[in-house]
Amino acid sequence: MYLSKRVRILSAGLLLVTVGLMAITAVAGREPVARGSVTLYLSTDCPVAMKYTPRINRLFTEFGSKGISFRALFPNDLETPDKVKAYATERDYKFPCQLDEGARQAKDDAVEIIPTIVIRDANGKKVYQGAIDDNLTAANVKQRYAANVLSSLTQDKAVSFTSTKSFGCFLMPPPSVESKPAATYADSVAHIVFDHCTPCHRPGEVAPFSLTTFEEARKWSQMIAYVAEKRIMPPWKAVSGFNRFKGENLLTDAEIATLKQWADAGAPRGDEKTEPKAPSFSSEWTLGTPDLVLMPEKAFEMPGEGRDIYRNFVIKTNFKETKWISAMDVKPGNPRVVHHVIAFLDERDRALQREQKQNDGQPGYTTFGGVGFNPDGALGGWAPGLRPNRTAPGTAFELKPGTTIVLQVHYHLSGKPEKDQTKVGLYFSNEKDVTKPVRLAWIANPFFRIPPGEKDHKVNLAFPIPADVTAYGAMPHMHLLGKSMKAEVEGPDGKRRPLVWIDSWDFNWQLTYIFAEPMKVKAGSKIVIEAIYDNSPDNPNNPNNPPQEVRWGEQTTDEMFLLIVPFTVDAESRARPRQVPPRGGG
Repeated sequence: MYLSKRVRILSAGLLLVTVGLMAITAVAGREPVARGSVTLYLSTDCPVAMKYTPRINRLFTEFGSKGISFRALFPNDLETPDKVKAYATERDYKFPCQLDEGARQAKDDAVEIIPTIVIRDANGKKVYQGAIDDNLTAANVKQRYAANVLSSLTQDKAVSFTSTKSFGCFLMPPPSVESKPAATYADSVAHIVFDHCTPCHRPGEVAPFSLTTFEEARKWSQMIAYVAEKRIMPPWKAVSGFNRFKGENLLTDAEIATLKQWADAGAPRGDEKTEPKAPSFSSEWTLGTPDLVLMPEKAFEMPGEGRDIYRNFVIKTNFKETKWISAMDVKPGNPRVVHHVIAFLDERDRALQREQKQNDGQPGYTTFGGVGFNPDGALGGWAPGLRPNRTAPGTAFELKPGTTIVLQVHYHLSGKPEKDQTKVGLYFSNEKDVTKPVRLAWIANPFFRIPPGEKDHKVNLAFPIPADVTAYGAMPHMHLLGKSMKAEVEGPDGKRRPLVWIDSWDFNWQLTYIFAEPMKVKAGSKIVIEAIYDNSPDNPNNPNNPPQEVRWGEQTTDEMFLLIVPFTVDAESRARPRQVPPRGGG
């Protein structure tokens, strides 16, 4: 996405992005040099972990600003996101605290006791594991094990691995599925497949095979178990426990273990009479008949092979008055090839100019990733299996008269020539019901350079928020070198809250993650983002061979650092029509 005239470079490290009525200054902030990380294994009900709260906070105060990142994981049985959040708030922890579902990370680190601290250096190498110090009573501490190791790391001293024996409560992970009787399709597997696979894996949809019957699932059982264990499928990239989102399509560790156990046992059916029925899917619009349906003027034709195609269809609206959009839905014309769709807004006919310039005899024009310019907004996105969501009550997207909708469709070629004419359905809100317009913050850092050969190149941004706002979701965007992106809100008090974290970036699965609950963000807060890029020869998606220096840009060989956040301004309110009292009467 090109920087438009609305983006002005104020200095080498300062970017001003004007979004609607707000001017938000984005600073390509200079974060301290990363020197290591701390993972704390805690529990909301372990008295020893509770007792260590002040010492943990002192460690964070002493080393958190010196390039040491902190996080706490809660691996024990019966922990919940609400319990963890309340515990962290109560104890004033200013670093991420999240579930370790199924104690997966704790088991990887061979943790047996809560609390345990694990320290890694800047290269991710473990340099210490064990107790925080040598005594349960703070006044009797003689050896500050963790503090000593962290002090060496922050002084750039060489640190060899050491360990001590933790003391406290036993690790109490959830019971393993392996201890249960063998899983069958009827009692354990069908509902997992129907809930997480069948919405895409059914006749006429984008997935390459169907999973609507036992026979189909049995055939693919080994593959199902493999892609589930590797977390390739279902395609939900946001890290579990790092914020909560609407429509989360995640398998639990227990469900993954069930699928593997079932496949390893030969995919037994069980009692056919007790099998749940396969879900039925309506061909109608999910939210009912839209107020307006738009589509390209004719079908787009594509070849059977080649790179995926990003086609931008230019759809004029020709409204005489402003429309307020509360929801958008998409109906693919050819579900076999439509991978995902994003609807952008263009108020200055730039898309039409690009279509006329490309003029290849087909509707729209082709780009890679973006639409070729910095759009004036967006209405949202669609991907198979995701349900459309209405905006929060009293809010809506503003569609000004004459605005063009740029419908970007990502086509995944099927191996034979195909045609598609995808439709977009718009749902209007009454103007009198809209008190706040939804806007989009395009949070970008275009000042990076990724050296050739760098496997874990970090790019950071600290984006200041000048007014009280409410955020509703987040959409990360990178290109083919992207490896991960982590975004948090740091409040004026220094406490951090998770926004979204994609720890295994996949350019083909760019989703908008809608928060389960709107997030209030106070003025003076910062959105802190870290992205990691892999520009090494080992990256199979690297478009350059051999690797070249990469900067911000629109092309396949360029990169991006962008987080899109829909928000409303708390102090902003559209004036309601003045109510005139009726005349006459008594």
